[in-house]
Amino acid sequence: MTGLVIVFYLYLHLAVLSILLIGRSAWSSFLSLVTSKGFLALEVVLIATVLFHGLNGIRVALVGSGIAVSRERAMLWGATALATAGTVFAALHILGAL
Repeated sequence: MTGLVIVFYLYLHLAVLSILLIGRSAWSSFLSLVTSKGFLALEVVLIATVLFHGLNGIRVALVGSGIAVSRERAMLWGATALATAGTVFAALHILGAL
């Protein structure tokens, strides 16, 4: 699921960059919209998705290669904890609490 969210964001990002072709005023208007708290909260969701996807990918690679099969559950909880901590830090930073 996280991979699908990341692919969706990639296409959305490319579409957003096409606004640059319209001109400076369109880009400025767009920036005022996406710097609102609601859109910034979506950035936090994106960060959570990327963090968990990457950390879980490392876990899957380690288990799949036979390196850490016996620690699969602990690594899942560790990836979840690290992704949660990173997301909280990013949320505080992005939303202006830090």
